[in-house]
Amino acid sequence: MATTRRATLVGTAIAGTTFLAGCSSILGGNPDVVVFNRTDSELRADITLVDTDGEELLSKRAAIEPDDAFEHDEVLSSGTYTLSVDVEGGPSGEREFDVEDGDSLQARVDEDDIEFNKL
Repeated sequence: MATTRRATLVGTAIAGTTFLAGCSSILGGNPDVVVFNRTDSELRADITLVDTDGEELLSKRAAIEPDDAFEHDEVLSSGTYTLSVDVEGGPSGEREFDVEDGDSLQARVDEDDIEFNKL
């Protein structure tokens, strides 16, 4: 039995949909807050996000494996925010950001330093 064009198109569509299932966050952009562990050991960090009115939008204690990240979404809109990261037995730091819709705040934790960025 020969494969028809319609069967090929349907099969391709189903395969593509299955392949992309659960990937909407990848296609939609970065999470609002990401804290990367660039050390060789698990770290425990207190992660806090505060707006200009002093309201805590995120307050989390996270265990992050080496070369892994903590991610949190659905907390940012346009405005000014302060992201703080305090690593147990390690570095701590904070940075204020002016944020637009779609931005992602990121912290990269090394052994002795925390680097903050906005994407």
